[in-house]
Amino acid sequence: MDDAQRRLLSALARRYYLEDASKTDLAAEFSISRFRVARLLQQARETGIVTIQIADHDERSESLSAELAHHLMLDECVVVKAGDDDADNRRRLAKVAAARIQDQVNEGDVLGLSWGRTLAAIGEELADLPPCTIIQLTGTVGHDLRQSPVEVIRRIAGRSSVDAVAIFAPLFAASEAAARTFRRDPAIRAALQRYDHLDHAVLAVGSWVPPITQLDTLVTERDLEELAREGTAAEVAGIFLRADGSPVDAAAARRRISVSVDELLATPQVTAVAGSVEKAPAIAATARSGLLTSLVTDDRTAASLLGLPAVTSRALVRQPRPHQGARRTS
Repeated sequence: MDDAQRRLLSALARRYYLEDASKTDLAAEFSISRFRVARLLQQARETGIVTIQIADHDERSESLSAELAHHLMLDECVVVKAGDDDADNRRRLAKVAAARIQDQVNEGDVLGLSWGRTLAAIGEELADLPPCTIIQLTGTVGHDLRQSPVEVIRRIAGRSSVDAVAIFAPLFAASEAAARTFRRDPAIRAALQRYDHLDHAVLAVGSWVPPITQLDTLVTERDLEELAREGTAAEVAGIFLRADGSPVDAAAARRRISVSVDELLATPQVTAVAGSVEKAPAIAATARSGLLTSLVTDDRTAASLLGLPAVTSRALVRQPRPHQGARRTS
C-alpha cells in the first residue's frame, strides 16, 4: 500500500468513525461511489489502520437495553446514545440497525424493509450483505424519491449481491376496488407472495397521537376522522394500531398494499428502528401489538418508554415459521 492510499483510508476512517459522517456524505466528499467507501472502510480495518478496541463495556447501555426489553416484552432491545438532533439520531440508529442486519441475515434469507427517513438512513449504511432477497414491505409513499422504499432497496442492491423485489403500487390505493386491481397485477401479486417467506422485517414507527407521521397527508379527511374515532395511536408499514396494540380495521387499512398483520406475526425476526421521545407511546403500542421481536432506539426514548406502563400482554399472538435460511442451509 502506497502513502496516497494509506492517507485516503485514514481520512475516510477518521470522518466515518470519529466524526460520524455517513457513507453517502463520504462518497460525495471524496468523489467515489458508496460501494467503494464501504470497501475502503473494510480495507482500513483489515490492514490495521482502524483498530476497534473495547476497553470496558458500557454497563449502563447493556443494563438499559435489558431492562427495556423486559419492560416491553421483547426478545431484544438495543439502546444507543441519542444524537444531537433528529438527523444525527437517525444516523446513529441506522448505523446500529445496519450492523445488526449484516450480522443476522444469512445467505438465502428474505429481508423486508418498510419506508421512512430512518429506513432511508439504514439504506445508506447497509452494504456487503450475503446473497439474499430484499423486498419492500409497503407500496410507495409520497413523492420524495430519497425516502421511497423502491429507492432504498435499489441503493442496497447496488452495494450487495442481492435480489431486490420492488412493488410498483401506492401504499394506499384510491379505493378498495383499485387495491384489488393492484393486488391482481401479476408482478405485484408475485412480489406480495414473497411475504409468506420473510425471515426478517425492519420497520419504522409512525405516531398518530401526537401526529409524527407522513401518512396523514396520504389519506382522506374521512379516513382521518375514522382513525381518530377508532383510537389510532401508531402505524407500522401502513398498519394502524390502537394504544393497546390491537389493529384498526378502517377503510384506509382495506385499501392498503403492504405486508399483512398475519405475515408479520409469522416472520421470525421483526425489528422496529425508532427514536423520539414524542413517539414513545406509539412505540409502546407497537410492542403491545405482538408484531415486534426487537427494537433499536436511543437512550432518551428508552427512558421515556420505561416511564410508561410496562407491557404485560400482547394483543396478537406470534406464530413464527421455522427460520427459512436455517432450513435451506441445514
